[in-house]
This record gives sequence, C-alpha cells and structure tokens, in this order.
Amino acid sequence: MIVLFDNNCVVCRSFKNWVIRRDNKKNIKFIPNDFESVNNIDIELEIEFPINTIVCIDKSEIYKGSRAIFLTVSKTGGIIGLISLFFSISIISFLLQPGYLIFAKYRGKFARFFDG
Repeated sequence: MIVLFDNNCVVCRSFKNWVIRRDNKKNIKFIPNDFESVNNIDIELEIEFPINTIVCIDKSEIYKGSRAIFLTVSKTGGIIGLISLFFSISIISFLLQPGYLIFAKYRGKFARFFDG
C-alpha cells in the first residue's frame, strides 16, 4: 500500500509516524504528496493532484479521504485495525467523509495537539 500525505502538515506527519510504529509487517509506504514525489511513483494517478486530501493506493485501487485513513489503519492489525476495517466499508466511510473534510480543512488548528 502506498499512502500520499501532506508532509508539510503536522497532523499528517503525526498520522504517518503513528502508522509506521504500528506497521509491523512494513506493508505501508508513505510518500509526500508534492509534485516531484508523486511523479516518481510507478502508478499513474487518474485523479486531481492530491494536495488537500490523503490518498492511499492499494492493489491498483485509489482511495481518498476517510476511506484512505481507515484502510491505512486497517493494515496495521490488532483491534484498532479490525475496527478500521469495518469503518473502511464504502457506505460507512462515505457517511464519515463530511467529518473528515471538516477536520482536513481546519487541520492546522489541531496541529498543537500533535507531535509530527
């Protein structure tokens, strides 16, 4: 799995670091979503440049927003991974997407609560 994230965002870097600590199988690769880094991956993205949302690419499928978050966490295993797998179901992550969009829009205001 490849996850494209905003390396300039404290919240996003904190999420990346948290997932890396939990990813015992080393299945998840994080790539900053800057233009140069995205162009260097071997997968052709058919979406707008992923600047304001997290994107995960799993088995040639592309997921954005809340579903990308839950799918990424689900790969880390354990009870949190199992719960995240449930939340990654299409309809559930679709219902949670508005909350993700609000959080993503104001993520800079939450930066003081993270150590990224």
